[in-house]
Amino acid sequence: MVRFTVVALLLAVAAPAAAQVIPDEPAGDPGAGGETELDDDPPPATTDGDTGAEENPDAPRILGEPTDTGPKAPAPRATGYPIEEVLRPLTLPDFTSEIRLDAAVYPSPFDAEFGLRARYGITRQAQLGVRYAIGGLYDDGKVNPPKTRWNTGKAVEINFQFLVTDWVAPRIAIPMYVDPFTIGMTLGAPVKFRFGKKFAIVGFEDVVGFKFLKKKFLPTLEGERPNEFDAATLDTGTIKSDGFIRLDFGAVYQYKPNVALTGRFGINFDDFSQRGDTGSSLRLQVQYSPKRKIDLLGLMGFDRLDDAADTFHLAGALAVRI
Repeated sequence: MVRFTVVALLLAVAAPAAAQVIPDEPAGDPGAGGETELDDDPPPATTDGDTGAEENPDAPRILGEPTDTGPKAPAPRATGYPIEEVLRPLTLPDFTSEIRLDAAVYPSPFDAEFGLRARYGITRQAQLGVRYAIGGLYDDGKVNPPKTRWNTGKAVEINFQFLVTDWVAPRIAIPMYVDPFTIGMTLGAPVKFRFGKKFAIVGFEDVVGFKFLKKKFLPTLEGERPNEFDAATLDTGTIKSDGFIRLDFGAVYQYKPNVALTGRFGINFDDFSQRGDTGSSLRLQVQYSPKRKIDLLGLMGFDRLDDAADTFHLAGALAVRI
């Protein structure tokens, strides 16, 4: 009886448990023993034009195979102010400045003149410039016994130049003398006709000049001595020239990229009346440019060939651009 009772109790407990259904395991849980669905491997990168895919940069390369670094920038073009004098424009590039110191020595009678020039490129075509005749070492005849001494310059000039084409740039200048005051104007049309990279025709910087004040004189920026002479003779009633017409031209030969040789010849018609004087000039110049921004110049010449002994001179200049 007891055994029957125990068996009945076991059956009563086991029947409900056996009737329960075991749930399915999640299919995507690998920890539960289900299958995991894997994505397909991505296709290898190629350079096939149809797919447009790029080459894998980590792919192994054959020894010596050139490396493709992508598109290359075009080679830079040469810009700035050329070192060759023949190739230089008539005006400075925009926002470029040049300062030049000039010195000239006349042996007989002795006269050492010094001058300063500066010019600035406002634009590629427009250029503004100034000049100052610093002074000269010479005997001015004001002391006895005669003595060579320093005479401070009193002449200044403002000029403007505009590049119309690559070969001509008209120029206007206003020269002034401070004491006694006098003022004038000079007009020119500087030209540069290039023939290749070795040869150029240049000239006509100052074609015509005239004074504004009738009883005064037209000042020059070439030296203090001629200005001082004209100023000293104003009270003597000496008739002064009203101006000039000047035809000055020459040729430039580019001997080396940084060496240029120049020869100039000029004819000067002084005054605009029959009392005027005519004279011719001759100059030879060597220009050496150790760097693109520096020029060294040496010159010898005659202001008047009919008075060669008194007008022969040697000159030099240093020009620096910034």
